[in-house]
Amino acid sequence: MKLFGITLGQEKVVPFPDFRDMVRLAVRRSLPGAKIESTEVGFNIVQANKPVTACNLRSLYLDYTRKPNDREMLIGRWVASLTMEVPEHTWSEAMMTLRPTLKPAEYLASAHLAMQRNTPPDSLPYAPFAGELSVIIMRELPGTVVGVTKSTLESWGVDYAEALKQSMNNMNMSPLPPVTNALKAGGAGGRKNVQGEEVGLVFEGDHLTATWIIMERFRDYVIQRLQGDIVFSLPTRNRLVAIRADEPGLIQQIISSGRNAINQTHALTNQLFHVSAATTGGLVTIYQPGTTGGVQAGGLDPNSVFAHGGQAVTASSAPPTVHRRPGPVDFSAFDSLSESTSDSPAPGKGL
Repeated sequence: MKLFGITLGQEKVVPFPDFRDMVRLAVRRSLPGAKIESTEVGFNIVQANKPVTACNLRSLYLDYTRKPNDREMLIGRWVASLTMEVPEHTWSEAMMTLRPTLKPAEYLASAHLAMQRNTPPDSLPYAPFAGELSVIIMRELPGTVVGVTKSTLESWGVDYAEALKQSMNNMNMSPLPPVTNALKAGGAGGRKNVQGEEVGLVFEGDHLTATWIIMERFRDYVIQRLQGDIVFSLPTRNRLVAIRADEPGLIQQIISSGRNAINQTHALTNQLFHVSAATTGGLVTIYQPGTTGGVQAGGLDPNSVFAHGGQAVTASSAPPTVHRRPGPVDFSAFDSLSESTSDSPAPGKGL
């Protein structure tokens, strides 16, 4: 309830169709000449001489249900990101805006289908990292990141490998993500830990937090701090959890806590990644509880651009093989190549 413009108490959450209509009204005010067609998950924006923009509002609605009093702010921020005019940068102008970004197979498959409907068709180059995660390149602009497509690279006169190298150099010049929680040993578990010894780290920050796993210096930092092999969890783009591999109890906890991440905004994966401390930069493999040593074949190629200073990388623009996750998955989550860099904090407590 509002009295003289001041909200008293918690506002009642409206059903999704009513929320969609509120967002549609905001978009109409911002784009008065556009035609807006409702869909089950949001709406399509049709503008003259522009590709149709498919807007999925499920993630925005989820953010709203968590903080209904922030409805106007959330809608306004979403519309501002949606209607932003992306500048036409030259290569020299775009170089310092490039960032590598992890994306799951579902995102890439949806992007491929959407971009094949463009005139002319386009594609989103990517390089596999490990498991169901791959790396695309994005331009980071104020409040927004925008995917770099094949046609964009061609207009710059560079290939994916050169753009990826530049994006990783840019990321290496940034400070490491902040540690928001250090997990301590309690004297129990799979080994005789020293009371109070660090056995896990939780990183939470911006939209690139999870992507730091692709960087050698970050993996070395975590290995040196925790003194051993590491198991990483990357449930969403802004959260990364590192647990020492000899802590099966904690690893099981992050498996349990990450199961609901698929329903969160910008979810990445329920897969876990094992990083060996035996080599500089760590060797990344898929972690599978119950297998010998917890490591499963099919992880990161040691000659990859993402390990040990490799330079050769071949981009793929074909739709990836989608690893089906347990439970229902919304495969229509792809809105466009632009997305906000802002993340609402997840409710509740966890590792």
